[in-house]
Order: sequence, then structure tokens, then C-alpha cells
Amino acid sequence: MFRIALAHRAFTLIELLLVIGIIALLISILLPSIGKARKAARVSICMSNQRQVAAGNHNYASEWKGRLCAYTWTPTTVQSNWGELNAHTGDFIQAHANQAVDIVRRRTGNSTYYGVINNRMVDRNFGHLPLLDGGYLTEKLPDPVAACPEDRQTLAYQRNIENYQAAINLAGDIDPPSEVNYKKIYPFWMTYQYVPNAWSPEVGQYVIRQASGAPGYHMLYEVFPGLTPFVSRSIDDVAFPSQKVWMFDLFDRHYFKRPLWHAYPVASQPLIMFDGSVGLRKSQTANLGWRPPANNNAALAAPVQNYTYYPVPGQEPATLSGAAQETVQGRFRRTRAGIRGIDFGGGEIRR
Repeated sequence: MFRIALAHRAFTLIELLLVIGIIALLISILLPSIGKARKAARVSICMSNQRQVAAGNHNYASEWKGRLCAYTWTPTTVQSNWGELNAHTGDFIQAHANQAVDIVRRRTGNSTYYGVINNRMVDRNFGHLPLLDGGYLTEKLPDPVAACPEDRQTLAYQRNIENYQAAINLAGDIDPPSEVNYKKIYPFWMTYQYVPNAWSPEVGQYVIRQASGAPGYHMLYEVFPGLTPFVSRSIDDVAFPSQKVWMFDLFDRHYFKRPLWHAYPVASQPLIMFDGSVGLRKSQTANLGWRPPANNNAALAAPVQNYTYYPVPGQEPATLSGAAQETVQGRFRRTRAGIRGIDFGGGEIRR
């Protein structure tokens, strides 16, 4: 019998390289799609978080005679079981800081770790704590819906509750000059902020204005401790609820190639409107914001004013051009006519 020997042929180098090239080509085609799918998923989570917050805001308003969520302690309030949290005579800012610490102590059950916060305005980054205190969000503290999935710093803080130094070592210090007791409440920081006129008047001698002029000032508001009259706003004060922003992120975290200050025209982000809806909006389609003149009771008729985005190096996203500072046109953070005004889908309200 004859045996036919079968030749065992191996891949040539050219064939192997061809296969590797085809695999690499397929990966290069698939990776952008996978990246886009992941980005879309993160945007969906962010918008889901915002819808829960919007529902909580409306539930709060319905149970509190239409009042918008805000800190309620006043300079004359004596409500805390801890005596040191009642020492805020004549100072709204201190009253609100004491209320925030009171909420955190009661909700965490830890009255020794969280100390008195002095001279820090909590309304901007911790304005949602009254929602948590009333059970209008989830029962968890910190609440996971408070952080955008792209806000890695806040997520890191949430994973290190009652160990602020570990959180800072992991994610950096979001506010280095602040005192230790302020850093201890970082895990309760919220990505999304209320527009300031949700808890402040539009006009008056001590109207709360956008600060500007030094590194980091774009984050802040000009206030006069002890004098600035924080007010209890009503949902009925909102004239165009589907066109006025209620809550927003300081940064576009989803759609630009890197985090970008929200006031740039090329920025986009999901926004919570006063009617409870959540939708993606481009900043360039918003009416220009404004900065009311100091101590002017007739400020609503003032022309639009710009302010300086002056990021702190290493802490905040760079300017669009890469320059140390840049002038930006205010957007929905400060609206002409405040919460009675319009941000999208209509002209400015002037009166």
C-alpha cells in the first residue's frame, strides 16, 4: 500500500502579519463605537440622576407650600440639639452652615467627626442636603444620585466617607484653602448646583452677585456675611418653568474633549428645568447671563456683563484657549430677571 504523506503547511510571515493587520483594523473600527456606547451610558446615568433630583425638588415644593428647596435656618433659629450649631446670631451664611452640619450629623449618626464650619457658604455645593433630610432623595448618605458619573472627584469622596484625607490623597483637594471641617463634608458634595436666584433675590442692596477677578473667583458669589438676605423662593415665582434652568453642572463633562467651563458657547450638558424636565442643552443656545451692578435696586434693566474665568492651575479645567484667564459671557447661572426670566426658547425678560 502506498501512503500519501499530507504536508503540514505553516503560516508564512506575510500571512501572519495580514491576520494581525485585519484584527487591528477591526479593533480600530470597534473601539470608537464602544467608547461612544460607554459615553452614552454615562450621559443616561447622569440624566437619570437629575430626574430623581428634579422629582425630589418638586415633592419638596408640594409638601412645603410651594417653597423651593433651600436651607431654612435664619440668624435667629435655635433648632439644633447641639448647642454649638445654634451660634449664628445675625449671620445667614453661618446659620446655613450649621444647618448643613446638623443634617449630616443626624443622618450619619456621627456627632463627633463633623465639626462646626466657619465662614463658608454651603448653599452652592451642598444645597441639596435639605432634600436628603426630608427623605426626598434616596435613603443613602452620601446619595449616589448627587454625583455625575463623569465627576470622578466627587465619586472618590463618596467612597471615603469619614476619611477625608484618604479621599484627598486619592482624588485631590477640591478646595485646598478650606478648613478641615469643611473638607469632612466633601462626600456630600453635589455635582449639580441650584441657580443662585433659587435662594436669593434678584435685586436689592445686598443682591448676591457673580464674583470675578482672581483665580477661583468664578466659582464664588459676592455676599456680605450677616447682611445678605437669603430668601425663601416659591415655585410660583417662576414665570417660564420649561424655559428656566433650575440646576446645572459648572462643567461640561460629557461632550467636549475635556471638562470645560459651562459658560463657553461650545459647552453642552444635561440641565434640570423648573418644570422638572431634564434635557441636553447647548450653552450657545442660551440667552446671555448677566451680573447685576452692586447695590442697585433697579439692576434688572442693566446691560449684560461678562466675567472672568480664571482657573486655579492644577485644580480646575484650563480655559478654552489655554490662557491663564479668559472673559466669558454669563449664561443660565445668572439669568436676566432671575427665576422669572428665560434661558432657552425665548427672548430675555427685562423689567
